[in-house]
Formats: sequence, structure tokens, C-alpha cells
Amino acid sequence: MLPRKNWTGSGLVGAEALASHVGLNAWFDGPLGKAVSRSAVEKSSELIPRTYYPTGLQLGPGPEDFLSKVDIGLAIYSPSVGMSNPQHVVTTASEALPFSARSIELLVLPHTLDFANEPHVALREASLILAAEGILVVCGFNRWSLWGLRRAVTPHPRPSPWSGDFLSPARVQDWMRLLGLEILGGKMMFYQLPVSATELLRKTDFLEKAGDRWWPLLGGIYLLVARKKRLGLAGTKVKMARHRPFGIDVMANTIPRQTKIGEKGL
Repeated sequence: MLPRKNWTGSGLVGAEALASHVGLNAWFDGPLGKAVSRSAVEKSSELIPRTYYPTGLQLGPGPEDFLSKVDIGLAIYSPSVGMSNPQHVVTTASEALPFSARSIELLVLPHTLDFANEPHVALREASLILAAEGILVVCGFNRWSLWGLRRAVTPHPRPSPWSGDFLSPARVQDWMRLLGLEILGGKMMFYQLPVSATELLRKTDFLEKAGDRWWPLLGGIYLLVARKKRLGLAGTKVKMARHRPFGIDVMANTIPRQTKIGEKGL
């Protein structure tokens, strides 16, 4: 682990960070939010490389436990997921993570970028604490979808989750490449209408298969899995579960970066 210099950011810290997710957590506890979270956990378990991860961090809102589907040693959550007694919980801002550089082998960001004050800074922080050959999972709302359209037509002040700044998966992939992350795969999902009626969700479940075939880039939720390249090494192969290609382009060269944030313990 490397010591990190102090950094002052605009992200919310401490109790304010949890308070900002109150409405969002209530939405995730509803029928639509639960369906989104469960689908993301299921698909991520198919995409994450099957190996042992000494330390994993799940950073973001939502009740589902992404780390429960992988072989992991120490599991850390921020904020805590819907567990009766999570053992390791950290309160932090996504733009100022209290972890040493290269200390996390598996990092999951479920809708973290959607609600970060500075999503590109949050992604950079994630890349800094990620260990060499570590895996990063990003899940978010797709701007170019019916979900993005509903957000656009929702009047201010927008309730959660429409208050978030939905990103396009293409932009997130570009940021990943600039940070030297190798995109291993991805998945678009949830082509159903963004409505909370349980019966309507059940009746439109057939849209999932249709969307995968006919309009694969218009899913309401995107999922990206990337690996932090080890400097000086290339072409390292990781065993991946079977999945449909996501349109992965050639990687950009790794950009050297200064390490930031003061050294802190859990």
C-alpha cells in the first residue's frame, strides 16, 4: 500500500453522505428499485472473473449485496446494504475514499456515479485504490433510454432516482480507458418501462429478451466490468464467465497520475 496525500473535495462526507441517499434508498426498497438491484447483482455475478478477492468494497446506494456472489475475504460496505448486521461499514464520500492506494481487489460501484457530485473524480478515486489486476464493476442508469427520457421530462425538484445525473455507458467507458482500465465486458439490461406497478412489471417482463435482441444499447441499466492493468505487463488473461460482447474498443495508453488523499485507516 502507498501513503496518500491530503485532498480536499466537494463530495459529501460522514452523516451528510447517508442523508443524501434517504429518498434513493426508499426507491430501491420499492418494487422497481428491487427489480433493478436484483437484476444487476445477477448479471454482475456472471461477468466478474471467478477468482478469490482478499478485499472487496461495495460503494453506493441500494439494498442488494453484490459481494455475496463472489469468493471474498474481507467485505466492506459504504453505506451499509440491507443486512441485519454488516461487519464492516464505512461512511465516506465517493470523491474522497479513505483507503490506501492499490488496497482493494474488487470494487463495486452500484449507481455511485449517477449520484456523485463529480462522477469523473469518483471514478478516478476508484482506480487509485484498486489493486493491480483488481476488478472494477460499475452499474448505472443509461441516459439514452426510456429511463433517461423519464428523467428528462420529470419536473424539478426531481424525486429519487430521477434527481441523479444519468451518464451514457460510452462516456463511462471513455473515462475508464483514460484511467488505464481494461474493459473486460458489459451488459445492458432492464428494457421494461420505468414504472413501479408490480403487475405491469410482470406483464412487460418479455421486453427483456426482446430488448437484448432488437435494441441492445437502449437498456435502462448498464453494467461494466474492468480490470486495472499492471504496469509493464500486457495480455494477461483472466478466466471470464460466458457473456455477450458489449462492443469493447482498443484501450488507451495508461496515463500517469499522482496519488491523492491522506492515509487513513478504516
